[in-house]
Amino acid sequence: MTKTKAEKIIEYIKGLPEGTKISVRQVSSHLGVSEGTSYRAIKLAEEEGLVKTIERVGTIRVIKKEDHIVGDLTFDQVNRVIQGAVLTGRQYLDREISRFIIGAMRTEEIGKYLEDGAFLIVGNREDAQLRAINSGAGILITGGFGASPEILKKAEAHKVPVISTEHDTFSIASLIHRELYSLSLINEVTTANDLMLKQEGYAMDMKADRSRFVPGESVTFLLDGDRFLGTVESRDLPNINKSNYKKYLYQDIHVPAHTTIQSMRQMMTWHQLNIIPVVGDSHEFLGVVHRREVFKDVAPHTLQTGMSTEEIIDREITVRENELHIKVMPFMTDEFGTLTQAGFMRLVERMVMMVAKERDIKNYHIDSLAMTNLKLVQINQAIQLNGEILDIGDQYIKMEVKTMSDGVLYSKVGLMVQYFK
Repeated sequence: MTKTKAEKIIEYIKGLPEGTKISVRQVSSHLGVSEGTSYRAIKLAEEEGLVKTIERVGTIRVIKKEDHIVGDLTFDQVNRVIQGAVLTGRQYLDREISRFIIGAMRTEEIGKYLEDGAFLIVGNREDAQLRAINSGAGILITGGFGASPEILKKAEAHKVPVISTEHDTFSIASLIHRELYSLSLINEVTTANDLMLKQEGYAMDMKADRSRFVPGESVTFLLDGDRFLGTVESRDLPNINKSNYKKYLYQDIHVPAHTTIQSMRQMMTWHQLNIIPVVGDSHEFLGVVHRREVFKDVAPHTLQTGMSTEEIIDREITVRENELHIKVMPFMTDEFGTLTQAGFMRLVERMVMMVAKERDIKNYHIDSLAMTNLKLVQINQAIQLNGEILDIGDQYIKMEVKTMSDGVLYSKVGLMVQYFK
């Protein structure tokens, strides 16, 4: 079947090395197609994650990053959570679990859900245990029960683990659900590995010909082949050589691939950077992350209601002039019905957000704070927060946030907020 022009362009883009700059004119000239066709195909490639357009940089070929901090749960991970006793199959604990099955049904019904790599949570029901082992599933025996020699022998033959725990089935299900939820949150976290691009324009190899190197930013990353040496100010490049580069290194500016967005925001704001290098465990240079990618909006974690805790709090907030009003909701309190520090800090962050928006400041983070609690805020209590700027400089805003209820002062928070110009 003859390929369309758009398909040929996509195929051409897929064959380009990561970090290659792409333009409509270049694609049109290389493939002999109209600029309109090239533009539409490049936009389609951007939707597929093959390229990324960055302000002041252009359109760059990127490779989608597939790895996350933590993968699927293994038998070993589950056992560390429940602290069970491995009766047999310790050497198979590193296998990933395909699904969890609660053995609260008849044995013939359990068989419908069993598969290789599954994990059956069951009591002392030997018929269900045998059915699971024959299907290649591991077994978690609840209630402190052990396993018969026949079960252990079968499990060893089928290379599956058998674990026993003192917990009951309900407690185990709750523990595993919490662990799965934690892993899902970890996998949703955006890191430097997800945002970095391989671009040579910001890095200079000390071994290569430096005469034609033109800095792409106010800072440049020095390399020794693929090895990252450090960050220097671009204006110092004419004076730098292999023997003296160390005295020009600009502090310790780089991040590992697992660095979160919030950490990158703090470092880029502190040093007023537009780019930051990503460095591997062996100090190899992996790529760069741009400020625009770090400071764009990130979707918050959501609850089973479909809304995040932040969204629920924000929905209940009423803003009147320079004040934030809210009635403390149950999930914002601890077991004693007192407003938690986490719930209170969300309100303080919302207050800072309001003040920053009034000043047209989009990129900022709370650098430090000092809190004085005078009275405890209770469940269903109506409170209001007032934010006042005490001083503002080139990089910092000094603020004070007061919490009031019925005219009574409950707390005062002094904050230093750093912002990016």
